[in-house]
Amino acid sequence: MGISPISEVLHQAHVWHKIQNNHICTRRTRIKIPEINIKVAYLAGVVTGDGNLNVCKRKKGGHHYRINITGHKDDLEHLTILLKELFDYKPRVLKDERKANCYLINIHSVAIYFYFLKLGLPTGKKRNLSVPPIIAENPTLFKHYMLGLIDTDGSITRNRVQLKQREEDFLKELVQLLERHFDIKSSPPKVNYTQGKPFYYIRFPLSNLHSDF
Repeated sequence: MGISPISEVLHQAHVWHKIQNNHICTRRTRIKIPEINIKVAYLAGVVTGDGNLNVCKRKKGGHHYRINITGHKDDLEHLTILLKELFDYKPRVLKDERKANCYLINIHSVAIYFYFLKLGLPTGKKRNLSVPPIIAENPTLFKHYMLGLIDTDGSITRNRVQLKQREEDFLKELVQLLERHFDIKSSPPKVNYTQGKPFYYIRFPLSNLHSDF
């Protein structure tokens, strides 16, 4: 995915911008647009797990476009370095006052927002999740997407990875892709309830993860 598709969706959203080499410049930011690579795939997995894309109207017209990611401070500090490398944009790590020992980063960039929207991540509430097609078709990209998911929605205990999500069909897709690309056999999604809400999870051996990832 090059710079032209991002410029096109910005035009469609009536966002003023100009292209300078491999950067998109708006009135507030100058963003580098990277080709899809393993670091982009990892970041997409992180956003799928502990982030979300959202848009809201401004009081004076127009819209705010934002990506936010929550997590531990050290993990988010690492992500700010990754964002700087990929997009030439480095957000601040902020304390999340809603939760103890939790922090967040807010990415206030319309170009980065539309980059991940164009890649295939959903905006608003995370429903009907699926792996972005360009990542699902490429074993190397999918591997790093999974690593981002595991770092956010996963846990590792007793040589086993457990990945937890609200979307059962999304986990079913991951099960199929793990077996197709890496011959990693996972249990089918099972359900448990947290505060009365259903959450689904899959488990697969850590030994397979090490050998293939």
